[in-house]
Amino acid sequence: MFRLIFQLIVIGLCSILFGFALNSFLIPHKLTSGGVTGIAFFIHHFSHINTGWIILLINIPLFILGLKFLGRKFVLLTVYTVIVLSLSMKFIPIHSISPDILLSSIIGGALYGIAVGIIIRLGASTGGTDIISLTLAKRMNLQVGYLNICMNLFVVGISGLIFGWNITLYTIITIYVSGRAIDMVYTNQNKLTLTIVTEKYEKLAEALIALHARGVTVTDAEGVYTHKPKKVLTTVITKFELNETKHAIRTVDPKAFVNITQTLEVMGHFRRD
Repeated sequence: MFRLIFQLIVIGLCSILFGFALNSFLIPHKLTSGGVTGIAFFIHHFSHINTGWIILLINIPLFILGLKFLGRKFVLLTVYTVIVLSLSMKFIPIHSISPDILLSSIIGGALYGIAVGIIIRLGASTGGTDIISLTLAKRMNLQVGYLNICMNLFVVGISGLIFGWNITLYTIITIYVSGRAIDMVYTNQNKLTLTIVTEKYEKLAEALIALHARGVTVTDAEGVYTHKPKKVLTTVITKFELNETKHAIRTVDPKAFVNITQTLEVMGHFRRD
């Protein structure tokens, strides 16, 4: 219950931050953030309907996609996110904080990416292409920010035709910065390989399996200096799980030698939830 309350509070604040980034940095300079938000901005430009309400309407069919592939709780939290975002965009005035379009594209993209990254990390999304990106990332083991950048190329093309290619170049900066910020905050897709040399391999292996419900490989080894037999445990975790994994290792065997390396790709079965 406490975790749900925490999720709702932080997701709500990040949704407001997202709306602030749009209304204070991007929309006043005709910069789009890509995806559904960008499409909503185009509609707003010609119809003057509030961007937040357009985002909500476009997201309805995407909620159904998320319900099928990402789960009921995810969709409910995403609906909550989109509603708070829509309301924040209605009440936060569209007013440029800085007249500098380059500064606005960078700061707006960074705030947008940080907000979206935290929201995704807490088990929700801002809807739109985030739902498509998360679905593809889960099934194809790709980075969410990278997928967002790829899907936003279409919106960038429309932006160039409507507002001119000069604005579009700044939009590309916004999309790139936001994509990098998302991947910086949302680290579940980043994998790490742990190589652990320990004399308490049985207890430690049990602790790791209980913590992550993933396989652990045991290899026989021998210390060069001591010539004592040892065991080497190898497992793969996500970067987000690193702190709790290190705590578990220290608790079971404070003397264990641990080598942590970045993993480029994992093939085969890997539990991502």
